[in-house]
Amino acid sequence: MKYLALQVALCLVGSLTFAQISIRYLDMPPQIDASANDWAIPMLEFKQISPEATSNNVLHYAFGFDETYLYGIFKVKDQHLTDLANDKSGSPRISFNDGVEFYIDTQNNSSSFMDDDDFQLVMDCVGNLTVFRGGDKFLIKVEKHRVPKDTVTARFVMDYKTVYEGTINNNRDTDEGYVIEFQIAWAALGIRPKANELFKIDICLNDADEFLDIRPLSEEATIPHYVFQDINGNTDFGFPNQWAKAILKGEPSVWKTVQSKLEAWQWAFIGLMLGGIMWVSIRWINHQKVAVKTPEKIYIEEVAKPIITLPSLQSKATQLILENLSKEILPSELAEHLNVSLRQLQRQFKEEIGMTPTDLIRKIKLEKAAQLLLTSSKNIAQIAYELGFSDPAYFSKTFKKHFGKTPSEFQENAPK
Repeated sequence: MKYLALQVALCLVGSLTFAQISIRYLDMPPQIDASANDWAIPMLEFKQISPEATSNNVLHYAFGFDETYLYGIFKVKDQHLTDLANDKSGSPRISFNDGVEFYIDTQNNSSSFMDDDDFQLVMDCVGNLTVFRGGDKFLIKVEKHRVPKDTVTARFVMDYKTVYEGTINNNRDTDEGYVIEFQIAWAALGIRPKANELFKIDICLNDADEFLDIRPLSEEATIPHYVFQDINGNTDFGFPNQWAKAILKGEPSVWKTVQSKLEAWQWAFIGLMLGGIMWVSIRWINHQKVAVKTPEKIYIEEVAKPIITLPSLQSKATQLILENLSKEILPSELAEHLNVSLRQLQRQFKEEIGMTPTDLIRKIKLEKAAQLLLTSSKNIAQIAYELGFSDPAYFSKTFKKHFGKTPSEFQENAPK
């Protein structure tokens, strides 16, 4: 009876305390290394309370965001680190291991059941990950499945790191706990982030304090000293109407805005320089050809040439592409920007540089990708999204076709 009263009180406190969680804009995104040293915002705290646990856990957590990623960190004080499932990433049974579950209703539109824009991420203390997505069409029709969802680990893009301090499955010592840090591309969630965007989220602690072999047990079997509890004190979760509200707060600082504009101008300047060099080169080549041409041909090519020449088109096209590397640029947009018809643009590109506008766009983006692979610490997926590729796999395939090597091989074989 006392435990029931305690649970009710905890739920009431939770509903007040976690009425809304602010997800702050981060000018300096954290490095995903399972360390809280580079998190400059205060963390929230949740203390697990359950008589079933040998020792109750304490969770400190925080979230942040920028234009590209949702960031999160979970620091869990856990005196008994336990891995019951012993399953690899992708298994639904890793929820029996010590770990954290993160739920998000990306469109803030779900009621009692998870639909296809809701996600559940299960991350355990030894680095395994399983991702579920709601709205499974078959399970919705099965009454006993109160939370219709299916695993999507193989198609979900995120970066995460887990570090634990202690020993796994050793009941004779006292462990310190574990830290989980992650970043999820907004594109993977189907979200365009903006200030004051509303979501619903939930965080659950999975806590096993005694090792036993659960392989013979069914998923419905009772496991001793195993507790699951969310930040509102609920032990029956996965239902969006019970999740906490979350809101994106803040915008880039003035300095970051200026810095991003300076970077854009820098690339514009480089584009102009490259265009100028190419223009001078073509002019010089054409001048060399004049000496051996007949007067009639000189007249046709030099006097009667179009008012807008290719070098001007190409330099302007290069500048536009460099200024919009993160966007998908269509040849029709290039033609409109250069005040020529699409047909004329295609004809002049083909005659003078032997490639189509699409080829030029792809070439510039892939050369920028090669530069980032050699000079930045970003991973392949990050670079793909930064350069306007919606699918990292397609980016890798296109990169290999252009350079003859995959992005990974390109990095590995680069001179040190």
